[in-house]
Amino acid sequence: MTITNSIRQALDAHLSTMPSVPDIAFQGVSYEQEPLTTHIRVEFIPTSRRPANRGPNPQNRHQGLYIMTVCTPEDNGTGPALDVADDLMGRFDGSSDVAGIEVDVSIDYSEAGTGFMDPPFYCVPVSVAWYTYS
Repeated sequence: MTITNSIRQALDAHLSTMPSVPDIAFQGVSYEQEPLTTHIRVEFIPTSRRPANRGPNPQNRHQGLYIMTVCTPEDNGTGPALDVADDLMGRFDGSSDVAGIEVDVSIDYSEAGTGFMDPPFYCVPVSVAWYTYS
């Protein structure tokens, strides 16, 4: 498996094994939104691959974003989405590591963004900045 796919797999598995996780809509997988069902839309975005040092066998630093957009039924206010966002930020806490099968991924930070309406949902994005070396 490629390093990029190993990183994605580690982050996806870390989310999937979270206790009491809502339905998850992973990229590239068909998902039918139910109007009254809270769910999380996931985006895996590698942003760079740079040499971490020089020499005959340089190590590379891979980094990117893992964005989880929490969508809760509209007309319930912002609270339910923010509660799930807080749980996600606790799960992907900055300065922690996510153990994968082939690679361990370090979490730099996690933060909630500005909520928005996407009828019939109210959504809050949670961005997780990650990095690893290979």
